[in-house]
Amino acid sequence: MKKLLLLLSLFLTISISVHSQDTIKVSKHVDNISFGIGMGLDLGGFGGSLLYYPHKNIGVFAGVGYALIGVGYNAGVKLRLLSKKPTSRVNPYFLLMYGYYASIKVKNSTDLNKMFYGPTFGVGLDYKPKFKGSGYWSFALLIPIRAPEVDDYIEYLRNKKSVKFDHELLPFGISIGYRFIINYRAYDKDVLKKNK
Repeated sequence: MKKLLLLLSLFLTISISVHSQDTIKVSKHVDNISFGIGMGLDLGGFGGSLLYYPHKNIGVFAGVGYALIGVGYNAGVKLRLLSKKPTSRVNPYFLLMYGYYASIKVKNSTDLNKMFYGPTFGVGLDYKPKFKGSGYWSFALLIPIRAPEVDDYIEYLRNKKSVKFDHELLPFGISIGYRFIINYRAYDKDVLKKNK
């Protein structure tokens, strides 16, 4: 009986010790502050934005740029979904912002040019290339919630000012930019250890 208890306690000790080594703490580094350049509504047109994450998944940003007829600006919130894999290079995100979402440019009549502001939401993807660098690419599909005043102004220009439009406003926008990481934040994750 003593031998059986001894064997059982030895087995439990080995099991507990093996189980405790199944998970390890891994420190993952993600950007805390970054500056982006590119084109898109979130960048004010052709411009840049500053992004700060007070929480590892929730960031706030402000952007300013050239929007074909003047300065465009915006500010918003970005919610990123960090991968559970410490080595992952892709992170999807959602964003909600307020700012420039449409500009009407009338050739040879700058007094009729007009910019519109309002809310926009979108989904995107941050992609960090394989090479070791201090930045990553950011891509997004943005959907502006345009007020009726945009269509009303277009109709006014067509009917009252005889303006001919080369193309219609798209119901969505695309954002493409590169973000330079200014500061990192490290946080620990429990990760399953691979047994060889």
